[in-house]
Amino acid sequence: MPDSNPSRQSGRQPRRTARLRLACARCQRRKIRCDGQLPTCNNCRKASVACTDGESVRLRDLPRASQISNLKERIRWLEGIVRERCPDVDLAQGPPADLSDMDVDGDDTFAHESVMDDGSVQPEEHQRQEDITRVDVEQPTSSEPPPITQPVRQESRVVDPSASNALSHEIGMVSLGSDQDPKYIGPSSGYFLARLMLTSTRQDDHAAWPSKTPAANAPFPTALVEAMQGPMALPAKEQARHLADLYFEVINLQYPILHQPTFMALLDQVYENGTEADQGPAGAFQVFMVLALGATVLSRRTRARLSGESYCLSALQYFDRVNVENSIRGLQCLLLLAIFAMHSPCMRLNIWYLNYQCIAAVLDLGLQRDINTNAGISLLEQEMRTRIFWVVLTLDRMIATMMGRPIGLRDEACDLRLPQNLDDAALQTVGAQQSFTPTGRMAFSIHLFRLAKLNSEFKYVANSIVRDTPRYAYPAVIDINEWQQGMLRQLDDWHNSIPQIPGFDYIRIVCQIRYHGLRMLLLRPSPAIPNPSSESLRMCFGAACESIRLLDQLYKQNLLMHAWNTPHSVILGIITMLYCIKMVPEIARQVALDALMSDLSTGLGVLAATGEHWSGAKRCRDVLDDMIRAVIRWIKDLSNQSSAGESQHQRRSSRLETINPYESGLGGTTPRLGFSEALSHPIPMASMTAGATEPFMPQDPFESFLASNSFSDQFQIGDPSNLDNIMRGLFDDFIPTYPTFT
Repeated sequence: MPDSNPSRQSGRQPRRTARLRLACARCQRRKIRCDGQLPTCNNCRKASVACTDGESVRLRDLPRASQISNLKERIRWLEGIVRERCPDVDLAQGPPADLSDMDVDGDDTFAHESVMDDGSVQPEEHQRQEDITRVDVEQPTSSEPPPITQPVRQESRVVDPSASNALSHEIGMVSLGSDQDPKYIGPSSGYFLARLMLTSTRQDDHAAWPSKTPAANAPFPTALVEAMQGPMALPAKEQARHLADLYFEVINLQYPILHQPTFMALLDQVYENGTEADQGPAGAFQVFMVLALGATVLSRRTRARLSGESYCLSALQYFDRVNVENSIRGLQCLLLLAIFAMHSPCMRLNIWYLNYQCIAAVLDLGLQRDINTNAGISLLEQEMRTRIFWVVLTLDRMIATMMGRPIGLRDEACDLRLPQNLDDAALQTVGAQQSFTPTGRMAFSIHLFRLAKLNSEFKYVANSIVRDTPRYAYPAVIDINEWQQGMLRQLDDWHNSIPQIPGFDYIRIVCQIRYHGLRMLLLRPSPAIPNPSSESLRMCFGAACESIRLLDQLYKQNLLMHAWNTPHSVILGIITMLYCIKMVPEIARQVALDALMSDLSTGLGVLAATGEHWSGAKRCRDVLDDMIRAVIRWIKDLSNQSSAGESQHQRRSSRLETINPYESGLGGTTPRLGFSEALSHPIPMASMTAGATEPFMPQDPFESFLASNSFSDQFQIGDPSNLDNIMRGLFDDFIPTYPTFT
C-alpha cells in the first residue's frame, strides 16, 4: 500500500500541472472554466482584460509575462537614463542581454495592459516624479516614458593591413569614434611627437573607448549639458554677487568679455525686477552664465561639487531668443558659452565650430577694424569692441595651436590695436584716464594679448605645411634658425615684462605657464625645424619641467581650474620630457634621477587630479605611467653600461664619419643623435653622447621624423595602448564632437 502512493502521486502530478496551465489567472480567481486559448482565453477576450498564465499564481515558480514585460520596459528606461547622464558608461560591456530574445508567449499582447501587483514604482510614475525636479526646455507632455533608441551594433570589420599602414602614415588623421570620419590634428598639437613616442598597430578598441552619442530627440539644452539636477533658480543675492566676483577675478581677467560695473548693475536689476524685465533674454543668459562660471571657479577652489552646469541649463533656456549673430551682446553670450565649455566636462559643445561662429560674428560686426571715439562711439564701446576682438583672436590662436590647425582670423586682415590699460570703472566717464589709477587687471589681459601675437607668428612660420611661400604672401623666412633665436628673445622679453603687481599671483603663474608652453612649441620638432639641435632640446626639456612644476604649484594652492587645456599641457609636457631625454641622452646623465622622477611623478599627479573632471586625462595617465617606467629602466641601464662603453667608444671613434648638418646645433657646432640611432638597441652612454653621429640625410626630414621606429618597441612596454587612444582622450573628451545649434 505505501508503495502505491508514490506511483499514484507521480501519475497525478502531470495531470494537475496540465490542468493548472489551462486555467488563466483570472479564471482561477473567479473559479470559472477556462478554455486555455492563447494568447487570450475566451472569457478574458469577452471581458477585454489581460489574460495571464495561471500557473505562477498557484505555484510561484515562474514570473508572469506581465512582470517580464514591465521589467524589460524598466531596463530600457534605466539604460536611457544612463546614456543621457553618464555617456562614458558603455552599456555594451556588461553581460549579453538582448531584450528582444526574452519574448514570452503572449507578451506582445498584454505588455502594455498589465499592471504590476507588487508595490514597486513603475517607470511612468518615476518619470513623472523625475519631471518635478528636472525642468527641460520643450519637454514633452506625454506621461508615458520616452522611447529609448537602442544602439545599433556595428558588425566587426576586417581591417586591411595595407590600409592600416597607409592610415598610420596619414598626417594627423585621428579617428575619434567608429561613427565619425577621421579628424585632422596638426603639428603644433603635439600629435606627431606623441605618435613618435608611442606607436602601435591600430585596433578598433570600442570597448575601452566607446563612442559617445547624444540622446535621440533630446531637447537642445540637455544635448549640450549634463547636470545632476535640472536648471536652478537664482541664488540669494549675496551669493550671486560672490560668484560674480569670482568670475571677474579669474575668468574675466584672462578673457575680458564683460564690463564689470555694467554687469553688476544688470545683476541688481534682475533681482529687483525679474530675469527679463529690463535687459531681455540676453541679460538673463549672461547672468546665469556668469553664475555658472563663478560656481565652477568656487568648485575647483573648494574641491566641492557645485551646480555650475545647472546654472548653465538655466541660461540655455534663454539662448534661442538671443540675437547671437547681429549684436555685440550676442557675441558676448557666445563667448561665455565657449569659456564655460572649456571649463566643464559636462558640456557637449564642439569648441572648434563655436570658435568659428565667434570669428564670423567678429567680422560681421567689424570688430577687427579700429573704430574709435572719432567715429562717434563712446569710450566704453570702443574699448569693449577692442577687448572682445582680442578675446576671440586669443581663443582662436589657443584652439588652433592645440589642435594643430590653421588659424582662422589672420593678422593681416585686422587692425591689431591693443586696448587701453584702463580699469572698467574708468570707462564710464569722460577723461577717465586722468580720473582713475589702473589697478592692474587690464595690464595682465593686454600682456596675454601680446603673447597671442607671438603665437600667430609661430603658427605662420613654424607650422606652415607648404614651405614654398606664394609670391602674394609675406616674404619667406630665409634663415629659420635665426628666426627661432629671434622668437626666443621676444618670448624672453615678454616673460621678463610680466606685470609684477601684488595680489595677482594666480594670473602671473598663468602667464608663466603659457610662456613655457609656447617655448616648448618653438623648440621641439616642427615642419619648419624637423630636427632641432641638442641645445634646443635641452631648453625644451627645461621648459617642459618648469611648466609641470607651475601647474603643480597651482594645484597645491587649490587654484588650478582644470580647464580643457590643462590635461593637454600636462600630457604634452610629459611626452616632451621623455622625447628630449631619448633624443639627447646626455640630459639623463646631467639631471639627477631623483629630480627627474619627481618632476614626472608631479606631472602624473596633476593629471590624476585633472582626471577627476576629464575622464580622458585618467586614461592617458595610465599610458604615460608605463612610458615613464620604461624610460627610468632605460636610464638605469645606461648608467650601468657607461663604464663598459668607454673603451668600446674609443675603438669605434676612428670609424665615425662626417657630421650631418641636420644634426648640428643652431650654430652648427653641437651634434645631436639621429632619431634612428636614438631609438635603436641600447648602446653605452659614452658612445651615445660623444662626438659625431653616423650620416643621416633623408630626402624629407619631417617625413622621416614621423615614420621612425616605435618608442614602445624599444622599451618593451608590452601591449601599449594605441596612440589614437591618447589622442581620443585629448580631443574627444576635451573638445567634444557633439551637436551644434541645429
